[in-house]
Amino acid sequence: MTLPIRNLGTLITVSALATACQVQSADTDSNSGGGILTTTDPTTTGDESETGAGPTGDGDGDPTTTTTTTEGDGDGDPGSEGGAGPKFDIGGLPDASGAGGCLAPLHNPCDDDDDDYFHALGINCPGELEFVTSYTGHADAVYVQAGQLGTYDPPTYPVLEGDKMLILSSGIAQELTVPALYASTSNAGNDPGQNLPAPINMNAVDPGFTTTCTDDPDLIGTGDCSNTLQEQWEQGSGANDYAELRISGEVPGGASGFSYNLAFFSTEYPNYYQSTFNDMYVAWLQSEAWTGNVSFDEMGAPISLNAGFLDYKDAPNDYDCPNPCTAPELQGTAMEGHAGTKWLTTSAGVVPGEQFELLFSIFDLSDGILDSVVILDNFMWNCEGGPPVTIPG
Repeated sequence: MTLPIRNLGTLITVSALATACQVQSADTDSNSGGGILTTTDPTTTGDESETGAGPTGDGDGDPTTTTTTTEGDGDGDPGSEGGAGPKFDIGGLPDASGAGGCLAPLHNPCDDDDDDYFHALGINCPGELEFVTSYTGHADAVYVQAGQLGTYDPPTYPVLEGDKMLILSSGIAQELTVPALYASTSNAGNDPGQNLPAPINMNAVDPGFTTTCTDDPDLIGTGDCSNTLQEQWEQGSGANDYAELRISGEVPGGASGFSYNLAFFSTEYPNYYQSTFNDMYVAWLQSEAWTGNVSFDEMGAPISLNAGFLDYKDAPNDYDCPNPCTAPELQGTAMEGHAGTKWLTTSAGVVPGEQFELLFSIFDLSDGILDSVVILDNFMWNCEGGPPVTIPG
């Protein structure tokens, strides 16, 4: 079966994504108090310094910076409902050396007995490749969720890898798990305004929004290769309640791509749908193959409230969902009465052996209330390569 997708400004058709495998590194403890929390895994940096009250925050609202190291149980036991043990891509796609089948690394889920943010994603498990990882944002803006999100049957949002998924929010992440809760929190102190953290650059590589880095590789490094972020960004007046997960290191020699799963939700729907209060999620890849956004909705637009193409709308609006407009798929979540996407799968190419950086970031645009949330799971390395694509599922 083929699925229509939007690939960097051009509508194309691709076959279902090939199976792949994972890997990565570790650290942070997610149950948190107040304040701005920055945690960094020093495994590859040698930095063992620690400042503040640790990854749980000190609860006083002051910025907190923590450097920690996570230890897994090392038993290699997947311990998983959603992950059936090791994953290894043997899809027959050529690897980086042209030697034959894919050599993307093995992975065993390791999130069964801790609440490490990156273990929940499938990154930095014991005995696997180590990456530098960090979280920057309010201590309450990230949460490790065990088991499915919501109560709809069959589950709309089952765990896809291991036992847990990660929730990242512009408010209080755990609130997504509370049925019908009105999720609206201003996390004062992490409001970058027009100055998003490097290397994010919201400017399109082509002012005309037609030529991407796929068309002209010389544009890599000059801005957002996808040309998808600038128009949405310019609708607002800067970012508030910014939260970010960051992964960096060396791409495995046997891998030429990666994939992960996400779903986006917003309390801004329906009252501020198609307004300037347009919350956004950005997955930014910094690579020799691509610099820019890699995750899109089903219409090829960035993951945001207005570009939305939200699959599940649980209230009517004046634009594309007249009354009655319901979404039982959101039952048991704070998005009852609001809206969200399906699970989506993003896949993007990288260069084997290169130094890469990948950011998962979310923020309110123009205001600091009415939270938007993304769930993340199932990061894995693969051998697909090519420009970024996102498909349902």
